[in-house]
Amino acid sequence: MPIPIQQDDDTQTKDGSRGIDATQIAESFPALEHFRVQNIPPAAYYIPDFISPEEEEYLLRKIEESPQPKWKKVGTGRRLQYWGGTMSKNGILLPEALPDFLTSFPNIIERIESFLRVASSAKGKEKMELGMNQVLVNEYLPGQGISPHEDGPAFHPLVATLSLGSHTVLDLHHYINPTSPSPPMIPSNSSTTPEGKTIAAIPLAHLLLMPRSLLVLSSSLYTSHLHSISSTAKDIIVRAPSSNAEGEDRGVMISNTELLGDPDIVDALTRDGRWVGERTKRISLTFRRAEKVLKGGLSGALGKSLGLKR
Repeated sequence: MPIPIQQDDDTQTKDGSRGIDATQIAESFPALEHFRVQNIPPAAYYIPDFISPEEEEYLLRKIEESPQPKWKKVGTGRRLQYWGGTMSKNGILLPEALPDFLTSFPNIIERIESFLRVASSAKGKEKMELGMNQVLVNEYLPGQGISPHEDGPAFHPLVATLSLGSHTVLDLHHYINPTSPSPPMIPSNSSTTPEGKTIAAIPLAHLLLMPRSLLVLSSSLYTSHLHSISSTAKDIIVRAPSSNAEGEDRGVMISNTELLGDPDIVDALTRDGRWVGERTKRISLTFRRAEKVLKGGLSGALGKSLGLKR
């Protein structure tokens, strides 16, 4: 089972809530390798209970209180927000200030940065540095998902996603290489991207993301793979594949069972061979770094266009 990274702390925040000092927590981080998801390309790390239930409630409330114009709606009806700025068509971040609820209590950005830096420290290994400058907030209602996609080359190949409110199952996909096919190749069920790349019909892996967990994707798992969430209101997790069930009732096997830190799910899989979870509203916060940032921000660009001196 994972080593808990949180410690009891008597620090009180400015709003009266009890918080956890990121520097103190960093000293107790186990090695990042402890959280690596096995048997998938390098590298994915799953950290359960990265924040407390009180911090989760606080973040959900602050996001809910965001100005309505901050929410954008995509074609499927799903809503999202961008904090830290939006991307131009040329892949350049038009920066804006990040909100206090991400930069102060509960110190989420500092905590993730500290975790990556300290937990990845090992002799002969380079420390992971994210240097996040944008946070993508996605809202998923029960039955909403997102098709296989890449986040694109505009971002550094290291992202961290915090799940709030509900669990979900993240599916990881790989492309079929026409010169060296990677199994399983089932052309009748596979799909093709607008660039003409063929996606393998069966996902490479499934990850169960529980509320308050942090998922870190890096290296080729970010740059040359895709991820998606199925449009379902219920997830069935099984210990082993079943030939009796059909369709979605067959369930999926997940790759991060040993890292879940949830005895109820582990007991259900051991006792019944399956765990069933009903989705509720989920908010995900994806922390990432745009490689190119407009110098001076929007105000600088506006001033330059008007011929103003800085």
